[in-house]
Amino acid sequence: MAEGKKVVNKMIAYAFTTGVVVALILGLISARLPESVVAVLSSLLILAGIIVGFFNITPTEAKDYVFYVAAIVLVTYLGGNNLGNLYLVGPYLVSVLNSIMAFILPSLIIVGIKAVINLAKN
Repeated sequence: MAEGKKVVNKMIAYAFTTGVVVALILGLISARLPESVVAVLSSLLILAGIIVGFFNITPTEAKDYVFYVAAIVLVTYLGGNNLGNLYLVGPYLVSVLNSIMAFILPSLIIVGIKAVINLAKN
């Protein structure tokens, strides 16, 4: 049973890491892609975030997940506002941060709602 949990934990880590890497890549190349392609890829990131939120975070991990991801969302939002003004790299940084937000915000919302429901049950 412990071996199965290790495999699941690795899959969770890989799923989240893959989502962040895809968000980084999309953010860097989105300026060169047609808007319709960016919209589809962003929608896939949102869907991946929903899947991570529903299936990859256990109730015991929810509190830490919500705390840390909320911190990431806050820093990403504030960073995007400030870094967007940088010459040459600003637009790329904003695009990367927006892609990361598209991935992690849905998972944060899902995990937060699940946590509130679990609190209401207890």
